[in-house]
Amino acid sequence: MPIYVPGKRDRHGRPANKGKRSVVATLALTAMVDMFTVLVVFLLQNYKATGEVITLDKDVELPQASETKELLPATVVIISPKAVMIDRLAVADFNEVKQQSSWMIDDLYTQIQTYFRLKEAEEKRKLQQRLKQVVKNVRNAKDYKPKDYRKITLQADKNIDFLTIKKVMYTLTEAGATEINFAVIQNEEEFNPESI
Repeated sequence: MPIYVPGKRDRHGRPANKGKRSVVATLALTAMVDMFTVLVVFLLQNYKATGEVITLDKDVELPQASETKELLPATVVIISPKAVMIDRLAVADFNEVKQQSSWMIDDLYTQIQTYFRLKEAEEKRKLQQRLKQVVKNVRNAKDYKPKDYRKITLQADKNIDFLTIKKVMYTLTEAGATEINFAVIQNEEEFNPESI
């Protein structure tokens, strides 16, 4: 056992400097920075930001599908057992649409055309602003499509008959819809090793 000279000592047993206090604090940040980097990468990879979430109507039970793709923001037309709606605004009664012999749903046709005219005017204003800012970049942009406002996302209850859905699709196409996508729930298939 060593013998120490009497006097003030620090916590390690060394003689304390008189008049000077030397405090050396080291903090190992490398491990913490690595941990936060991994956490940020994990969160970024698992976070889906599509810009818009499609809200489902409580009366609509969507069908399941095994093949799906991510839907882009579009006008939502809902076919529920009660009504046909455009963005939650009821435009036609479901029973009337189902029983009518004509393919054209007049109320839906006029409402969707009005909606398209409003969206077209809005898109023209946006385009004029873009042209004023950067004419060259807008012309060369690959993702810009001037008729995107004519895309429709169709939410139809899985128990709705096909003829009624076909009437709605016919009316939307006649009104000028360029693309109709169906909202579905992705079928979560279990992994079966015997199928390989």
